[in-house]
Amino acid sequence: MAPIETTERLGRSLGFFSTFAIGTGTMIGAGIFLLPGIAMANAGSGAIISFLLGGLISIATAISMTELATGMPSAGGSYYYISRTMGAAFGAVIGLGSWLALVFKGTFALIGLAEYSQVFYPLPIYLVAAVTGVLLLIINYRGAKSSGSLQNIIVVILLVILVIFIGKVSFMVKPDNFFPVASHGITSIITTTGIIFISYLGLAEASAVAEEVKNPSKNLPRAFIASAVIVTLFYVGIMAVVVGFSGSEGTASTVTPLADIAGLIAGDSGKLFIAFAALLATLSTANGAILSSSRFPFAMSRDALMPEWFVMIHKKYETPYNAILVTGSVMVALLFLFDIEQLARLGGAFNILIFILLNAAVIILRKRTLPGYEPTFRDPFFPFTQIFGVVGSLLLLPLLGGLPLLFSVLMIFAGAAWYMFYGKEKAMPAYNLFDLLENNVERVSPEPKPVGRVLVPVSNPGHERDLLKLADLLGNEIICLHVIEVPGQTSLQIAQEAYHEKQIEMDCRFQEDFEQYPAKFGNKREYIVAFDHRISNSIIEQAEIENADIIIMGWPGSKRFQYSFGDVTNDVLLSSKSQIALLKGHLPDNIKRILVAYNGRENSVYGLSLAKKIATNTGASMKIISIVSPDEDQDRKAKIAEELSELVKKIPSIPVSFKLLERYSVEDAILEVSNGYDLTIIGDSSERFKISLLGTLSQRIARHSRKPVMIVKKSKPISKESLNYLLKKSAKKVYERIRKEKDRA
Repeated sequence: MAPIETTERLGRSLGFFSTFAIGTGTMIGAGIFLLPGIAMANAGSGAIISFLLGGLISIATAISMTELATGMPSAGGSYYYISRTMGAAFGAVIGLGSWLALVFKGTFALIGLAEYSQVFYPLPIYLVAAVTGVLLLIINYRGAKSSGSLQNIIVVILLVILVIFIGKVSFMVKPDNFFPVASHGITSIITTTGIIFISYLGLAEASAVAEEVKNPSKNLPRAFIASAVIVTLFYVGIMAVVVGFSGSEGTASTVTPLADIAGLIAGDSGKLFIAFAALLATLSTANGAILSSSRFPFAMSRDALMPEWFVMIHKKYETPYNAILVTGSVMVALLFLFDIEQLARLGGAFNILIFILLNAAVIILRKRTLPGYEPTFRDPFFPFTQIFGVVGSLLLLPLLGGLPLLFSVLMIFAGAAWYMFYGKEKAMPAYNLFDLLENNVERVSPEPKPVGRVLVPVSNPGHERDLLKLADLLGNEIICLHVIEVPGQTSLQIAQEAYHEKQIEMDCRFQEDFEQYPAKFGNKREYIVAFDHRISNSIIEQAEIENADIIIMGWPGSKRFQYSFGDVTNDVLLSSKSQIALLKGHLPDNIKRILVAYNGRENSVYGLSLAKKIATNTGASMKIISIVSPDEDQDRKAKIAEELSELVKKIPSIPVSFKLLERYSVEDAILEVSNGYDLTIIGDSSERFKISLLGTLSQRIARHSRKPVMIVKKSKPISKESLNYLLKKSAKKVYERIRKEKDRA
């Protein structure tokens, strides 16, 4: 009987209006009822422009978010898009920061609710806010199944009430109240945009439902962009009638401006009507913050960036009770630490940072390839939309004040520290922003592509035969490159003519040795003489022209591989797109035992594949070692040993064994074992941020080993060490130029 294939699918139940209601509901809330007075106090009639500017930045971001959502229709919202574009470290920062920004917005809404409750009955504001927060915590903890539907109903009611308000007040607007437009200065308009930006917090999180939307290629763009546009029109419309009715200073001293205006127009009934709408809005916002509290921790825990404890589901109520408890408790605690304007600034600050990264993500993904990312919607105005979103957001950040900036910086450090402490080595995705910029995000293949063409640059007769032997063992085609370095004052063509007229004995010897070398495995051989002002440039260029799979070079030991300006090997490591193997020491005539230091990373996997090729061609045996700390968890040790065992089983044609060593010093462990082997192969660390272009561990082993060592490394052009190297090298060129000019003078 044939096996039954089982498939699981998520139902797509959200149409255009449901998605539009979710997007609108995340933004229409407490901000529209609380911030007009604060905005006018800071910018006067220019507050209208502040809301418009915030809306335009949000619309630009909504367009970028739509492109990301149709390309990655998964739960997690901005966290997911940014982590998949920029790596797990950015994901940790955005996840924690977004969650806390949502908490600030919830606290902001609780204070607003308490302020508007004074219209009905005067009670201590913080008491009302705290009690409401606790009640919402309890309701969400126990699980109110209708809370999601209630949110949509509240949104519809609010939109109707706001339309009525705008319509009524617009007949009483006085055009003179709009002037002067920038009574508090242009800077105040931009600063106020940062203050009211919390009103647009939630736009980026509406995309969290992308995987549940019907016909996402059509409904997502329409719903998200329509939400941003409609909300912007409502905000600007409300501000226009408020300013036009009361003047730039009329409602600047009140936290309940809409209710006060409604009271002047329709008496107590109008005031109560708007106050009721405000209570619904603030209640909806605060409830939404708790309701969504598990979104970020859940997405992060799925990527191994957050303990599963945070998103554990209650056995009885079926709610993420720990996330709800933490979120609700922090919301209530913040009531007593910040006033309403500070909450708006703090909540908006990180929202601005999210908008910057979302727009930047689209720019990056248009230029680079992310497997599986195929958006069905593409912004027709790219990159102008994204540039506007990034630049507009960047202008707001410095003007928010010291505390919001400090909060943003602290959250960045906190997220990065959390990633280093908790998520490093296990968090998803395994790649980072630099890998994506280099189009190198694919998982390491268990069996790398076989070596075909090997480029061997020669400059030292003492190393030539060892390098050629290694090239013969590894590749099918050997390309020997001898570079004639030409002074900058001499043209390359003249140097070439001079070379043929009077060849230097050593230059001829390289070619003779290559032609006489008894290659056993290389089917095709080629000798290239290149003329260049820089040796490293020629090596890199010829490797690309010849489509070399790997470059084999000798170890330049005396420099200790630190920053040596103009050092050929450093230059090649910096810029080459080919794999690079550095050989230190002389290979024996017969290679019988090969040691491979293995840690499962990219270069280590490639080093193992090269070791197998050498062992196959020489009949040598292989020993694979991995080093773990004696303090490592026993389960982790067992897992590594199991992985090594499986690795050995996949190499049936070669005598191979493995050993898991428990040592505190990786360097000492490798050096200790390597003494009994003819060749040690190390895959240099794949990490970018090391002291020099080659990892310090590889340097120490190569310097101290008494036996031949081969270090395998793939270039990482975009890294701190490469940038430092380029800067120092450029500085030296400038210095040399200035010195020559002085000598001439």
